[in-house]
Amino acid sequence: MKKLVPLCVAAAFSFSQAVLDLPNAQPKVDESYWKAALDSTWQGLIRRNIDPYTEGKGLIHRPKSETPGDAVSEAVGYGMLVALYANDQEHFNSIWDTANEKMWGGCYYNWQMDPSGKISGMGAATDAEEDVALALIFADKLVSAGKWKPYTSTKFNYGYADHAKKILDCMWDTKQVTSSGILAPGAGWGGDAFVNPGYFSPAWYRIFANFDSNGDRWNMVVEKTYEILANSPGYSMGMIPDWMQPNGKWAGSLGYNAYFNSRAFFKDAIRILWRVAIDAVWFDEPRAKAFLKNSLAFINDKGGAEASNFYQIENPGELLPADDIWTDFNDSKNKDTWRYRREHSHLTVGMWATAALAVGESKDRIAFSEELGKFYEGGDYFGNAVDPTGGIEDTLHNEMYFDQFLAWFGASMMSGTFMNVIDAIDNPKSATPGDSSSLTPRKSESILPKRFASSSLEVNRLGNGVLFSLPETASWHIYDMNGHEMASAKGKEFLWKESRKGVYMVKATGTGFNFTKKVFLR
Repeated sequence: MKKLVPLCVAAAFSFSQAVLDLPNAQPKVDESYWKAALDSTWQGLIRRNIDPYTEGKGLIHRPKSETPGDAVSEAVGYGMLVALYANDQEHFNSIWDTANEKMWGGCYYNWQMDPSGKISGMGAATDAEEDVALALIFADKLVSAGKWKPYTSTKFNYGYADHAKKILDCMWDTKQVTSSGILAPGAGWGGDAFVNPGYFSPAWYRIFANFDSNGDRWNMVVEKTYEILANSPGYSMGMIPDWMQPNGKWAGSLGYNAYFNSRAFFKDAIRILWRVAIDAVWFDEPRAKAFLKNSLAFINDKGGAEASNFYQIENPGELLPADDIWTDFNDSKNKDTWRYRREHSHLTVGMWATAALAVGESKDRIAFSEELGKFYEGGDYFGNAVDPTGGIEDTLHNEMYFDQFLAWFGASMMSGTFMNVIDAIDNPKSATPGDSSSLTPRKSESILPKRFASSSLEVNRLGNGVLFSLPETASWHIYDMNGHEMASAKGKEFLWKESRKGVYMVKATGTGFNFTKKVFLR
C-alpha cells in the first residue's frame, strides 16, 4: 500500500500561505485570497524567470526584453523585495549573491547583464539601489527577531546590514542623491536637471533615516520628494510624468523609457502610486494622502477600477493614443506578439489599487480587488491566458516580468503583506480583519453531528494524488481560489488524482454536516 503523507490543512477560511505573516493594522481587502495568489505567483516567477537560466543563475531574468533572457538591477531589487515578503530566504540569498558576483560594480549594481552573463549596461539605476537596501535592512530585522537565519554574503563575507550600509553611503558618494537631497535616476546622472519621479520612495527614506548613522540626510530626501511631487504638471490628477525637471517643467525624452516625449503617466511613472501609498499607510504622511486622494478622485471620475490605465498629462486625463503599438519586450520581429500601449491589466489595476487601499473607502478597496481578480486565474501568474473580451490583453502579449511584479506589489498591499517589517516586530499590533469582496467565500456554519467533528476530515498525499476522507459518506467539491470547481465526487473517501501545487477550498457535505477547509498543496 502506498504511504500516506499528511498535508497542511487550515480550518475554514484561515490561511496557511508561506508569505511573511506578521500581524499588522494596515487596511486590507480579501486578505486570504491575495495571500494565496502571492505565494502561487512568486512560485511562477521562480519557474519562469529564474530556473530556466544558467547564466546569472539565481537572478530574475526578463524573458521578452529587447535582449530576451537579460537581467537588470531593477529585478534584483524587485526580486529581493518579493522574496522577502514571500518569506523565501533561500531565493532572497541566491538573488543577492548572484547580483553581487555578476553585477556589483564597486559602489552600485550595474543596471544590465546580457543573456551571456556580461555587463551590457554600465551605471546605476537608483530605484534598484534603494529597493535592495530596504530589502537588506528588513532581512536583517528578520534575522535579529529569529525569523530568518543569519547569512553571510559569499562575495563580501559580511551580512545583510553591512551591505545595506555600503549601498546607502554609495548612493551619496556617487551622487545618486544630490547634495540638496534630490534623488537622481543614476550615479551622477540627473538630479538637479531632471528626475524620474517614479523612483521616489519616501517611506524607504524614513527607514534609512533610522538605520543610517548619518540619518538626517534622508529626512532631507523625504522633503525634496514631496516638494518635487507638488510641482508635477499632473499633480491635480494625482499623476506624474515618466521624466520631469524638479521645478515641474517637462524634461523631454530621456533614459530607457522615452515614450511620448515623457509627457505621459506611463510605466515608469505609475509606480509612484505604490511607492507613495506605502508612506501613507506606514507613516500616515498627509502629503502622500493628499496626492493619492487626487489620484483616486481622478480614476473614480473616469470610471473607477475598470478605468485603470495609462494616461496623458499634457492633454489632461486622455488615454494614450489608441493606435500606439509597443514592439519591445514581446519579440519585435513577430507582429503576433506586439501590444498596444493602452493597458487595462493586472499591472495598471494593481498600481491604481494602492491608492484605493491607502485613502479610499471600503467600496473603493472592494472594487479594485474584484477588478484585479479578473486578471488572476488561480495559477502561478497574473493575467489571462486568453483575453475574455476577444482582445490581446493576455499572457502572449504580457511582458511576464514587469507586469508580474507590479501586480504582485498591488496584491501584497491589498492583503496587508507589504508591511513595515521593523514596526511589525518592534511594535506588535492586533491584525485588522479588513474588507471582503466576492473573491472571498463567505463562511458557512458547520452543523456538526455529535458523532464526529470537523477535525475528522483527513487530507493525505497518496502517490501523486491527494486522498480526502471522512467517517461518513459525503459529497466532495474542490475549488481553486477563484471559485472554479476543480473536481467532485461522492463517498467516504475521495482520491483526487489530478491535484497540483496551489491553494484550494475543499467542501464536504452530508447528512447533518457541512465542512469547508483550505488545503495548501506543495
